[in-house]
Amino acid sequence: MWEQVKMAASNLFKADSEGFIVHPLIRSGKVRARSYQVNISLTALKDSTLVVLPTGLGKTVIALLVAAEKLRTSEGVCVVLAPTKPLVEQHYNFFKDCLRIDPDLLALWTGETPVAKRVFTDYRLVFATPQLFRNEVLKGNVQLSRVILIVFDEAHRAKGNYAYITIAQRYASECPSPLMLGLTASPGSGREDIEALMRNLSMKSLEFRTRSDSDVTPYVKRIEYHLVPVPLNPLVKEARSLIQGFINDQIDRALKAFPWGKKPSNFTEITEMINAIKDRPFLDKPELVDALKNLARARYLIIAIERLDLLGPKYFLQFINRIVERTRKPGSPKYLSQIITDKRMLDAVELLRLQKDNAKLLKLIEISKKELESGVNRIIVFVSYRAASKDIEKELSLVEGLKVTRLVGQASKIGDRGQSQKEQDEVLSRFKKGEFNVLVATQVGEEGLDISSSDTIIFYDNTPSGIRFVQRVGRTGRNAPGKVYILYFQDTRDEQYLWIARRRERKMLEEMRMIQRRNESKKEPNYALTRFITSDEAGEDKVSIIVDNRELACPVVNELARLGVKITFSQLDVGDYVLSERVCVERKTVNDFTSSIMDSRLFQQAKLLADSYEIPVLLIEGKDVYSPSSNIRTSAIRGAIAALITGYRTVLLWSRDARESAELIYAIALREQKELKKHLQVRGEKKPETIADQQVFLLSGLPLVERTTAIKLLKYFKTPLRVFNASEQDLQQVDGIGDVKARRIREVLTKEFDEEGLT
Repeated sequence: MWEQVKMAASNLFKADSEGFIVHPLIRSGKVRARSYQVNISLTALKDSTLVVLPTGLGKTVIALLVAAEKLRTSEGVCVVLAPTKPLVEQHYNFFKDCLRIDPDLLALWTGETPVAKRVFTDYRLVFATPQLFRNEVLKGNVQLSRVILIVFDEAHRAKGNYAYITIAQRYASECPSPLMLGLTASPGSGREDIEALMRNLSMKSLEFRTRSDSDVTPYVKRIEYHLVPVPLNPLVKEARSLIQGFINDQIDRALKAFPWGKKPSNFTEITEMINAIKDRPFLDKPELVDALKNLARARYLIIAIERLDLLGPKYFLQFINRIVERTRKPGSPKYLSQIITDKRMLDAVELLRLQKDNAKLLKLIEISKKELESGVNRIIVFVSYRAASKDIEKELSLVEGLKVTRLVGQASKIGDRGQSQKEQDEVLSRFKKGEFNVLVATQVGEEGLDISSSDTIIFYDNTPSGIRFVQRVGRTGRNAPGKVYILYFQDTRDEQYLWIARRRERKMLEEMRMIQRRNESKKEPNYALTRFITSDEAGEDKVSIIVDNRELACPVVNELARLGVKITFSQLDVGDYVLSERVCVERKTVNDFTSSIMDSRLFQQAKLLADSYEIPVLLIEGKDVYSPSSNIRTSAIRGAIAALITGYRTVLLWSRDARESAELIYAIALREQKELKKHLQVRGEKKPETIADQQVFLLSGLPLVERTTAIKLLKYFKTPLRVFNASEQDLQQVDGIGDVKARRIREVLTKEFDEEGLT
């Protein structure tokens, strides 16, 4: 086996006599040499690569090997990104323990890291959460041209507006030789999902392995799978039939008013149909309003019946009780009351109240006892719902010999406080030490956290996600043979989800093989969107936009970054996006727009915009500002729009989503700055109070002069009058004032006023 490793390593990653990696920057005896990790690392050093490995096969080791070699051969900084602070800290500690470099050259950036310590050029390795790192990039605090490697852990998150996408595309466009490494246990089941992920992260190569691959099998242990069907009680079966009948009836009624391609059967499909109706004018069509109510009722019960199918009657009844409580509150939607007054639903509720025992919970206790008696040291029970995890912990704790603890997310639920990251770390540490032998984990335990291998894994419920199935199974069979028990209620969504997940897992492997074969025969194009920007746009002459700090996490900022905009963040007193000296945009979602009408905030903001900028713009983002859910009369909305246009000379723009908002903002900024040659200048700041503030404010109105430059001018010339009287040559003595700025300043100060030149 070591001969294979040595051949694959091609002298980069040798194995010593005890089977440990030998490399100038990796400490001796720290990393075991595994042929598949070495082979994948060699590929990843050549091209940006997406690596797909089951949980537990050492994706982080591959990142370490690639980073070590890049640090050895290249000047610059390696960046390692992970979705959560515990994961970032985990990687930081692993690299610090394994690498033979000065620990002071490794930086850990989280929200707690002072801004003063985020000096990018001081380090060789930076570990950060994606949101924080993206913000540092957008603020201009990170020189991506100096980055020699970016690692994206849990790379499957790179979809929608996730920060990974912005970082990858900016890096691909700004670095002469970008190298990226994506790590995931599952990139998605369909070819479109996998290819989209590779496009989003500008990946050229795909490397994946399964536990059965020839270069992996020497390092993994056998896993036994046990499917455990749990029959439904006859009372539950009857109740379930009544509930499903009510759901079908609501959907059928909606289909009569609004024909749809196929009958929706799940939450996503019903939501698509609701959105399709909302996209069309429907307020004057009572049958469509009723159809929306029918679908809303069906969607509520889809959620409720999933709890029944996965967990049992108790959790369905809890959900129904919450609906009852909501209907008692003033202003609650009237369509909800039909759920709790329909005879079928009333009968179903009565039947489920008669079912006292949870057959699945009893089966879980039986399996846990049996495993404990057989000598297992650790058991992990996976369950999707927080409330069920609490009950499982309580019931298992009553079993003699079982020492049970829970691992849950940070968000607190009603009657159940979440766990902080410190508390999560403490739980995992005690589980590893053997203080507990059963860990009941929600989804937070499936992804990334360093949970040691367990003898037995138990699925208490099932999920249709192939990703989550792979991640759960990966918690066993690492160092010793493992067992996986999969419990499911027969003939329910619980069983359907199991087979869907298995099918998606198989499909994922098939699609990856096809993509890999295609990539081997033909080099993939560079997927980075910003590669298609012309050289003028991608260079120093790119569009610049000043964005309010409060918009930092907004998806619009991500979309602007994709378009290659140079973004500067500032605390704006007026508006959200400054596009030029005369155009400022206030952006509001549909919900924020209607609520700002009700509290009069809208008109205060409109007045400030109109007083400060020649072209005030209000951009309303969303599909239907007249939606009944806005709780405001349509006549009031139309009146507000009329007042904005006629009373505050505001330009109104509409967009469907964040991407369209960004494209509109970009188009306006492009025309203002490149075609009309308008400067980028913030106006509308709070009026300065001190003489010094007034002097800075006065000079900040000069062309190409912002606050920092104004202060430099005043320090040099002492008074604004001397600045106004200074020659071009005198102005150029100030740091930051070149011949272009000096010429423009003198032109504005000396040229005779021409009223016809006003725009």
